[in-house]
Amino acid sequence: MDGINQNAKGYAVAGVNNTGAQDKGKPLTDISAPSEFGVWLFILADMCIFAMYFAVHLWEKSLNPDMFLQGQATLNTQYGGFNTVVLLLGSCFVAKSLHAARHAQIDRYKRLLTLTILTGVVFLVVKTVEYQEKFAAGFHIATNEFYRNYFAFTGFHMLHVIIGLSFLMWLLFSINSKEKVANNLGNIESVGLYWHMVDLLWVILFALIYLAK
Repeated sequence: MDGINQNAKGYAVAGVNNTGAQDKGKPLTDISAPSEFGVWLFILADMCIFAMYFAVHLWEKSLNPDMFLQGQATLNTQYGGFNTVVLLLGSCFVAKSLHAARHAQIDRYKRLLTLTILTGVVFLVVKTVEYQEKFAAGFHIATNEFYRNYFAFTGFHMLHVIIGLSFLMWLLFSINSKEKVANNLGNIESVGLYWHMVDLLWVILFALIYLAK
């Protein structure tokens, strides 16, 4: 009996050690919770709001096609295209930062977050320059229906970018250690999802306002 008990204890200890060895090499995502349902609900609701904006734009464009085409011709597609590339890079960086966080690569996670924040700042700078050029040319939100939609939709999107940057900076300056990252993977994923939504909305805005004839 003593021999059996000793063997059983030995197998139990070995099993525990083997389990620990297996868990040690796993990424943190195996023990992390997915993003909260509320985050997905918020993103869906926000997308619905923008969808209504897009529908209003298309309806008004169908009523005044010439005015909308003339207004569209005054826009700088180079600014819009550049900002599209910038935000796509930002989405790439934030996805890679989440991957680094899941694998406890903290320095890489922080570098990629910094790059993501930089893309957001560049976007805001370019958009501000574009706005200034429009104001200097005499265009503003009360010029006509096209410019009302242009300034309202892109301005509302800029607000989303600013909110996203606030979340990203919170991650960078508050969730910046191995322990904090491990305990906040759900929050990191939620911020990443929000930033992807901001990117997607801009791609649709760019196509709808700048390109679609």
